[in-house]
Parts: sequence; structure tokens; C-alpha cells
Amino acid sequence: MNYAIAQETRIGGREINQDRVAWLATADAVMMVVADGMGGHLQGEVAAQIAVDTFCERFSSEARTLLPDPARFLSVTLNQVHHAIVRYTAARGIPSHAAPRTTCIACVVQNGQATWAHAGDSRLYLIHRGGDASGGVVHTRDHSVVQRMVDDGIIDRTDAASHPLRNRVFSCLGGDELPHVEVSPAVALADGDLIALCTDGAWAPLGESLVSELRRAPPGAGVPAVLDAAQNAAGPRADNLTLLVMRWEAPDPDSATRDKQRAVPPERELAAFSDEELDLAVAEIRRHIPFDPAGAS
Repeated sequence: MNYAIAQETRIGGREINQDRVAWLATADAVMMVVADGMGGHLQGEVAAQIAVDTFCERFSSEARTLLPDPARFLSVTLNQVHHAIVRYTAARGIPSHAAPRTTCIACVVQNGQATWAHAGDSRLYLIHRGGDASGGVVHTRDHSVVQRMVDDGIIDRTDAASHPLRNRVFSCLGGDELPHVEVSPAVALADGDLIALCTDGAWAPLGESLVSELRRAPPGAGVPAVLDAAQNAAGPRADNLTLLVMRWEAPDPDSATRDKQRAVPPERELAAFSDEELDLAVAEIRRHIPFDPAGAS
């Protein structure tokens, strides 16, 4: 697999960074995860860390070197994270109304396809190469009160950006209720496609311009630039900001052909050569070996 990945997380204008981010890879699969510990609850950063740790541990144990079923892996792991946070809360006697909680977005890329799953309002963007600022872009739908209001036609997207309930989510990991987990179908990737996972601190201040910012530069240089733009737009009270970007590079279809042409055809393996051909080959080898009288017998 050919790809480039870059990630960064920032504290913004907050006292603590409750975001967490990680990625792991085998020779044939990549797993990426971003979690946003929820403010207003105790130890949101712990919930986010449990999410990242659980994904990394399960991927390390199950990817040999592919995952048998990426969609199932994502769904099961998100639910395992939820129950792990609930157990942590109970073990420490934290009241349920203050229990650690986190949103989470995770993605697996293998066999040239991407599959993702999320709970909450951390997002994944899939930006197909060659699309304009609005076309060729897919992103997850937020599990939030404001998104439901937009879906129901109560408010429009412009109002949603500044709505007082914009940070209220109806699905998360941890807490009293089982999470609503949404899993995507597998999507084929093309050369140059970008996959971006981010917390709301990164996408919310930029809105529709986030995609344009991501297109401007490759992942290594682009990630700090996007976070700079988001932090400047949010001002001194900026939320934690986290962004992970992968650029997919499709295999060169001509390389396999070239390798095949360079390889010895199966029918020309040693056993298939005639005695005359073998005698000629041995004679050619001996012709290039210097004669050493001292070693002759």
C-alpha cells in the first residue's frame, strides 16, 4: 500500500486537551481513530484515551495482516469502548450524570477501500481527487441535536453554525444509553483521494471552507495550515483541535505488467530446459570463470 499520513492535536484556548488521535498499520491495512472527550463531564480525556487504546489493541490483535471484516471490527470496537468507559465509571463511583464520555470516528483502509464508523460529531471527510470545492466530497452526518433540526427543516446550515445547541450530541461513548453507531459501506479509493478525521474544534470554525483548506497542500504541510486557519477563525476561546489526514496513492497498474515481463516465465523453469540448452548455459558460465592452475586437478 502507498499512502501518506499526518496528524496533529492542539489544546486551543482550553485548560486541557481532551482530544486523542492515533493510527496503526500492517503491510495491508491501516486503522485511524480520533476521539473527542466531551466537556461538561468528568475526565473526558480519559474516555477519549480509552477509545484510542481499545482501537489500537484490537487492531493489533486482529489484523493478520488484513481484518476479516472491517465494518464489523469498527462496530464491535465502538461498542466495546462504550462498555469499557461504563466499567471505568462504575469502578470509580462517578455519578452517571457526570460520567466520562467521548465522541469517536474511526476508519479502516484495506484492499483499496475505506470503511468508517462514528458516534457523535467527530467527522470523517472523503475528498475525491479532481472534485471542486463542493463536489467529490463525502462526510459523516453528525449525531447532534442541531443536525436533526437541519434534517427536519427547522433551521438551515447557516443558523446551525451559531446555534446555542450546536455542541449537544445524542450519541456518544460512555453514559447511560447505548451509542448510536453508524457504519459506512466500503468505498473504493482512487489515486490522490484524501481521508480526513477531525474533532469539531477543527471543522466547526471553518465550515464549508475546510475542504478547500485540505485541498491546498499535501498532508504533511496541510495539517498544521488547516489547524492554524481553524484556530484563527475560532479566536482565543478555540476548542481543542485535532486533525488526521491520509492521502491515498493507488498502485501503478503498469508496474505489475513490467514485473511480469521481467520475470522468467513459468514454462522456462529449470526442469523445462533441454539438455542442449543446459550444456550451452554451463559452457557460458565456465567461459567467464578465470582458470586457476594451482587449483586445477
